[in-house]
Amino acid sequence: MKKFLLVTVALLAAFFSNAQSDDNTTLDFYGFVRVDGYVDTYKGVDAGHDIFYLLPAYSVKNGAEVNNQLSSNVSAMASRLGVRINFPEVFKAKATGLLEFDFAGNLKADPTLFRIRQAYSLLTWEKSSLLIGQTWHPFAGGSCLPTVAGLNTGAPFTCFNRSPMIRYNMKFGGLTASASAVSQTQYNNAAIDASEYSVTANQAKRNGVLPELVLSAEWTKKAITLGAGAEYNRIKPRMVVTEALDDGKDVSTIANEYLSSTAFMAYVRYKKDKLTVLVKGFMGENMQNLTLPGGYGITSYDPASGKESYTSYKSYTTSLNVVYGQKWQVGLFAGYGANLGTNDALTNFNGKAKTYGSFTTVQSMYRVAPHVSLNLSKFRMVLEYERTAANYGVNNSDGTSSFNFENGLYSATHQATNNRVILVMTQYF
Repeated sequence: MKKFLLVTVALLAAFFSNAQSDDNTTLDFYGFVRVDGYVDTYKGVDAGHDIFYLLPAYSVKNGAEVNNQLSSNVSAMASRLGVRINFPEVFKAKATGLLEFDFAGNLKADPTLFRIRQAYSLLTWEKSSLLIGQTWHPFAGGSCLPTVAGLNTGAPFTCFNRSPMIRYNMKFGGLTASASAVSQTQYNNAAIDASEYSVTANQAKRNGVLPELVLSAEWTKKAITLGAGAEYNRIKPRMVVTEALDDGKDVSTIANEYLSSTAFMAYVRYKKDKLTVLVKGFMGENMQNLTLPGGYGITSYDPASGKESYTSYKSYTTSLNVVYGQKWQVGLFAGYGANLGTNDALTNFNGKAKTYGSFTTVQSMYRVAPHVSLNLSKFRMVLEYERTAANYGVNNSDGTSSFNFENGLYSATHQATNNRVILVMTQYF
């Protein structure tokens, strides 16, 4: 094993040495070592040992609220390695690229796997550019990301998504307009029968054929940045439908029902001297792939043919991020979101609805997270208190259902609240 590691290191060193000696190609390595220590009062969705904390995971077993318990952890999985690449000129354009990795490969099963965060090539002309590869989703807002200690970066109150795409940008003075065709890898819309057929998690999007189509724009003048975007998404929730024949046998056919959805976002940032103020808002349908609350449910079902149709959940979120200072910095993140229900009535399956997605039973949610940080040239230490609460739909106090099949919402709720204290140390290179 030691010999294998030595040979691997030697080969990589030789490769990078040769690459950097080429007059037309240069590599610039960067990254950081990051260690997170955190304490929670309510366990979450357990994404990467809760290092990527979204919402409290409300669950009751025999009357006990099982996740309402104290927990703690220390993790270095958010450490990062990247390389910026300058290529020879292509089509009279400056050609650059980026490869970026961390150790959050499978957040649920094994959150220590090496994974690609970003991998793209970028061709830049005087007033336009073409990006091909994986990077931040246009709805993330480019450089206008919230400044917080938590790895969630404001999710699920702000978009968190990196995906493969083709994006074309046009510049008009201070305005940049973009058109993107986006696919899915790690951040997906739910597929109903993906696990049954042992296919990958992005099956619903792949079978939807069309990529996500996104139009976005960002305008900057002095201290003000404005951004907005619109998205069209189509998925195929189910692969196969099963028909019950009169002779008692079943026959399966390829499903042909699709689900289309739209989403919108906008943001404004003021940044001058030591002060940064960022306001973001999202509204749309089936926004699970954006790490925002969303999903869909079955709105019609034919028991004879097995055919079904679907309706999207609508939701919105809004957030405020204020940061002040340089060496010593104080900041606040505040977010709120709500479930607006389904577009159409859901089918009643013996008193229950069939829904798919993320946090479709959450009726509303909020987060307040103040932090203080020490920032040196290659060192950052952040202490943050994060309070996140979610109001989950539950039955009425007398045991009767409070669920409304007309809109997919609950009239009775139970609030699950997490109080997190997190200390993050980061050393950059």
